[in-house]
Amino acid sequence: MEYKLIALDLDGTTARRNRISNQNITAIKWAMARGIKVIIATGRSIGAVRKVAKKLGIIEKKMPVIAFNGGLIYDFTKEKILKQTVFSNAELINIFNMANKYKAQLWAYSVDNEHLSYVNTKHSLMVKWMSFHTKQKIKLIHNPSTLQDRAYKFVVSGKKENVLNFKTKILVKYEFNIFNWSYLPNQSLNLEISQKGSDKKDALEYLTKIYNIQPSEVIAMGDGSNDYEMLKWAGVGIAMGNVKNRLKNISDDTNTYYRRSGVAKIINKYFKK
Repeated sequence: MEYKLIALDLDGTTARRNRISNQNITAIKWAMARGIKVIIATGRSIGAVRKVAKKLGIIEKKMPVIAFNGGLIYDFTKEKILKQTVFSNAELINIFNMANKYKAQLWAYSVDNEHLSYVNTKHSLMVKWMSFHTKQKIKLIHNPSTLQDRAYKFVVSGKKENVLNFKTKILVKYEFNIFNWSYLPNQSLNLEISQKGSDKKDALEYLTKIYNIQPSEVIAMGDGSNDYEMLKWAGVGIAMGNVKNRLKNISDDTNTYYRRSGVAKIINKYFKK
């Protein structure tokens, strides 16, 4: 089989924050130099993916990126949104109200301002962690009904009982995608919520149709629950060595830990035979 596209999750797969091994950088650039398309598929915002995309040569090769777990497909070369799937204003307000009711900590990425996120508290570990690592400006919302924006994605954190109650009520009312979110191990439970039809797999389907590439010609690598559908859909779905069995069970191959340049090893294995 001739593989034509590599889809890469970032955190825990290709990079740790913005640190990427030289082996991974070299292998990814080697693949693109030979006409293989490399698509970043991440839960990050566009602002948080730009530096990595530049370091990997993604922007130079005019490759679009998938952000917000499929909620946004962006072309850095033209600074243009190719496709977006967002939460409506009414959904944004309702989710804030429900988070407040069930005492869950909430973070929402603004659609109108890519540098802004809305929160319902400034004092939680999650908000402090997100503020530091995303460099987003945050706006504390006291009255959700005043919100006039939309949202790309929500991050939810808090006591396990509170977050599970919030999740249950959300799924009764909406058909959103809800993923486990693992960056805060000291918290009881962390989730991220994406709009229905907003999945890495959906975004990849959109791009492969443009490129006339079949799913069987795609290799995808990931390590989280937000990679599950993407790995199932791809011709070769590859789970990183640090993932749980649920992801390994639906994968076609397993990789080494991301800290050991796993992306480079897979490129060597499938493309440098």
